[in-house]
Amino acid sequence: MKESIILWLSSLIIVFLLSYFKSVFGEYYPVTGTFSIDGQKVSYKLDKIEFGDSYKLLVRTDYEDLKGQVIVNSDKVNNYTIELKKNDKILFTEISKKIVGSNFSYSLILKGKNKVYRIPLEGEIKFTFFGKIPKLLNWLYVLFLYSGLILIIRSGLEQFKTNRRTKKFLVITSTVLLTFLMMINPLYLSYKYEYINRSIPPIQNLFPISSLIITILWIGITVFVFLSKRDKTIVLITSIICLLIYLFN
Repeated sequence: MKESIILWLSSLIIVFLLSYFKSVFGEYYPVTGTFSIDGQKVSYKLDKIEFGDSYKLLVRTDYEDLKGQVIVNSDKVNNYTIELKKNDKILFTEISKKIVGSNFSYSLILKGKNKVYRIPLEGEIKFTFFGKIPKLLNWLYVLFLYSGLILIIRSGLEQFKTNRRTKKFLVITSTVLLTFLMMINPLYLSYKYEYINRSIPPIQNLFPISSLIITILWIGITVFVFLSKRDKTIVLITSIICLLIYLFN
């Protein structure tokens, strides 16, 4: 019992660390920062994606006289300026997909005490509007994705257990991965890229190569273990390979 608890906790921690690393170093990680004007703190978080038709940009400021604007560039608009509104200690504005399009670049201009602060200092932030995902589908996506990752790790760590149940974990993991690959992920991507009632996407757009490789690899190792009755090292190695594929895709 103690062994199982330790292995499950280890699996959860590993998934958390991998997902955090993937998020922080991913292309969609927001631009954040804090600076001060006369000792008053100004904090911002500039996102790179939004699921829906509008994006609400927020800047928190303790400096009362701070003003700002957003400069947007896209195929639909060029140098489109949006003034920030103020409510208490929050500067905010909404960027509408109908006006700027699905893909655009933007920069934030803040003005306080005769100084101008441009964020980012050079270049612009690339932003993408994705389609709105139904809450239930989003919940199922997260559930099956992270359950699959946890089970992959747990199957590999089972090799360090005294009384191993590797075959059981292999079958459960294969079932979760297949369900995610064939049902959850294609529907999620159809909403994300707004294929629903609009177009028939290429098959590769609904079945990403990384998910295909992980699932095929896992089913292959499951069949191998059942036929050869050997599992000690090969399952652990396969788990590591699957995690690396997830991490770098």
